[in-house]
Amino acid sequence: MDPVLYPRLTRYLRSLPRGLESYPDCESKATLYREALRHLATPLDTRDLDPLLAAYIDDPLPVSAWVPEVLNTAVYLTIADQIFKNDDAFLSWVSDFSRRVFEAPMYRILMRVASPERLAKGAKRRWENFHRGVDYDVTILDGATESEMRFPPNVYDRLTFRAHLKAIEAAYRATDAKHAVVELVSFEPTVARFRTIWYPESAPR
Repeated sequence: MDPVLYPRLTRYLRSLPRGLESYPDCESKATLYREALRHLATPLDTRDLDPLLAAYIDDPLPVSAWVPEVLNTAVYLTIADQIFKNDDAFLSWVSDFSRRVFEAPMYRILMRVASPERLAKGAKRRWENFHRGVDYDVTILDGATESEMRFPPNVYDRLTFRAHLKAIEAAYRATDAKHAVVELVSFEPTVARFRTIWYPESAPR
């Protein structure tokens, strides 16, 4: 794999103890990376990728299957490196396709009757429906939440973790909190903290 063509992916894999084979017990549902691939304008070119990663992209697992979180992250970084030349463009794309996911009929009716507080109360359970091997704690405040995730060293890089936050932000915006904002407070190799503000337009200035 050419580190010039894949700078983010190369940097990520070098940070892991066993590259793509790191932390097999830390997993996510295949539907997460399948949705990302489905919303690409053009398919990824996998010819120069590690064969293990290329196989996950060329022949995606069933949506209900569990895949290593490292591979899920690697797919997102492959997308970032091949298609988006800057981080902001990549995160904007994640926001857009996440919004469209929650606008689909199967989610739209459910989210229409959900409040941000109700969403926050079930956030840990919903996260565990799609991820395992990552601890997620949520503290509900007045009009906001403060959250912490703990995970194996470097299983996420900063960019893909911010992408997760864009998906969480899209979920809150699918409720009546149309302008909800999720802010990354701190990011370290094994722990990240973030804040969700449900109604920033009403927050004291």
